[in-house]
Amino acid sequence: MSESLLSIKEVARRLGIRPSTVRVGVQKGVIPAVLLWKGQRRSLVRFRPEDIEKVIRDRTIGATR
Repeated sequence: MSESLLSIKEVARRLGIRPSTVRVGVQKGVIPAVLLWKGQRRSLVRFRPEDIEKVIRDRTIGATR
């Protein structure tokens, strides 16, 4: 893996959305995440940069594939 995993805040910054919106995207299965630890109140998730770039590519309107 050439790049390190991204945090929720880093993904939110890249996508221009709030961290809470990233969490909702993960829960709905729209944003793929790596589950590192599952707790009762909160889970620790991280994101592969290439997965986030794919989400951006796949959801770009009017893009030619």
